[in-house]
Amino acid sequence: MLRESGLASLSLRRLAERVGVSQTALYHHFQDKQGLLCAMGEEGISRFDAVLRQNEPSGQAPEVRFEYFIIAYVKFALAYPELYELMFGRTTWKGGTTTSFEHAARSSFRSYAEMVANLQQSGQLSSGLNALRLAQVIWGTLHGLCCMHNDGLLFSPKDVEEISRYALWLVRNMRPESGGKD
Repeated sequence: MLRESGLASLSLRRLAERVGVSQTALYHHFQDKQGLLCAMGEEGISRFDAVLRQNEPSGQAPEVRFEYFIIAYVKFALAYPELYELMFGRTTWKGGTTTSFEHAARSSFRSYAEMVANLQQSGQLSSGLNALRLAQVIWGTLHGLCCMHNDGLLFSPKDVEEISRYALWLVRNMRPESGGKD
């Protein structure tokens, strides 16, 4: 239903009709539409994490695994734009989240941030940069590129991947001017 008509047209009534249950039955599982959206976003995060783990090039150098992560992130976001919006977009986050949704999102980000910290420890990324802030900058860059594409800007999926690889190159070659970790 998300792919067919988007987030705005999703309703518990239409969903109930689609799956052949009463609207009241859905309210036994979800407090309201926002609860449904959070559950869907949580499922999206679970699928996203599974995709990343499923084909991760284990046994490879950390920088190879990180490049895989970046490309897998982009491909997932572009292949499932509605689900990606529920995972990381304003519809869910500004509409009110559930505890389990927030836990899933934070756990997913924590795994990614640990990967960035490991890359710093292995010398692939500057150890002179704050690991959390570096992880946030990289994620913000990927998120921005994916949202720009999903919102209809002129980037093709190939462009988004190429720009993402370029951003990765910039981050790998970034060195702090002051040498501080602020």
